[in-house]
Amino acid sequence: MTTGNITGLGHAESSPSIQGDKITWRDDGSVIVYNISTGKEIKIVNASTPAIYGDNIVYVRSKYENGQPADYQTAPYNSLYLYNLITNKEVQLTDYEHATYVFSIYEDRIVWVQKNKNTRLGNISIYDIPTKRVSDISIDGRSGSPDIYGNVVVWTEYQNGSTNVYMRDIAKHKTLKIYSNCIGGKVRSPDIYGNIVMWTEDQNGSTNVYIRDIDKNKTSQIYTNWTGYCLSIYGDRIVWMSGSGKGDNFHSDIYMYNISTNETTRITNNTYAREPAIYDDKIVYIDSRSDPEYREDRNIYLYNLSA
Repeated sequence: MTTGNITGLGHAESSPSIQGDKITWRDDGSVIVYNISTGKEIKIVNASTPAIYGDNIVYVRSKYENGQPADYQTAPYNSLYLYNLITNKEVQLTDYEHATYVFSIYEDRIVWVQKNKNTRLGNISIYDIPTKRVSDISIDGRSGSPDIYGNVVVWTEYQNGSTNVYMRDIAKHKTLKIYSNCIGGKVRSPDIYGNIVMWTEDQNGSTNVYIRDIDKNKTSQIYTNWTGYCLSIYGDRIVWMSGSGKGDNFHSDIYMYNISTNETTRITNNTYAREPAIYDDKIVYIDSRSDPEYREDRNIYLYNLSA
């Protein structure tokens, strides 16, 4: 266990995200944006699944077939939106279609995959905020889970029965396959920060965690038979949630791994914590500790590693 300071920020259903001094999450069909420095928050109604960088927030608006708003992007029609906290202007990035979105934002660029809701396959697109230009990164229709840092975009691509990890350097216009798993395996959710790319692989009934050092052109397996979910990386720190027990004895906690020291630290203790995200020395996560019987009442917490 660490000795950091924990602060409750209010009710939250899911999707916490943190960047700089701002935290976003989804609650009651709206996106909440909380400023750590000022303690102020704003609400964006009829929105879900937020991601934030600086003063730009990306999220999904959804609606049912009759055109009525829906509170989550599992509804039939979804559209991706961009909102700027300084100008208070909202821009619709995509049309409403039968699709779900996975997306990421870094500085002035947004990457997303528009997936067909039946096949769960799609292509990676990138949007440049200043120029409003959309470009396609992948076009084979079998891509997913994009993430971006600087000029580098990473994603998964299904080919010939296996899932591979790809990386594209936007500035150099160069695409590279950085990992290929065995047929029948499943690579999930690549995440990038700096020169480190991280992902998980399901193979033969177990899940393993890998990291790729782009500068050193080296891939390392850091966990075997991993039992966690919801990986997030910042610097040389990786956080995730891991559950234990069954039924009334089930608990889930947040853990952190330090790439430099190879040390694993438990952040929470016998709670119902989930969906961690990390930025600098701060971790945000959802926890239903206030409702141990039913675990339906969820709140968001901020954990400061430096406190």
